[in-house]
Amino acid sequence: MGFRFRKVINNGPLRSTWTGKGMGWSVGLAGFRYGIASDGRHYISVRIPGSGLYYTKYLNGRLQR
Repeated sequence: MGFRFRKVINNGPLRSTWTGKGMGWSVGLAGFRYGIASDGRHYISVRIPGSGLYYTKYLNGRLQR
């Protein structure tokens, strides 16, 4: 298993995530987020706060560049 890099910057409901593959964005409140991953895939993430359990569903379509 190799090393991985991830830096997360929170600014209210907006979150920027920097990884070795690039930068992603997400917006939402506790327990629910909509985002665009560093590879352009759109996703919805739902979690149970405080439990560590979450579900991520990638949607069809990519960000147009």
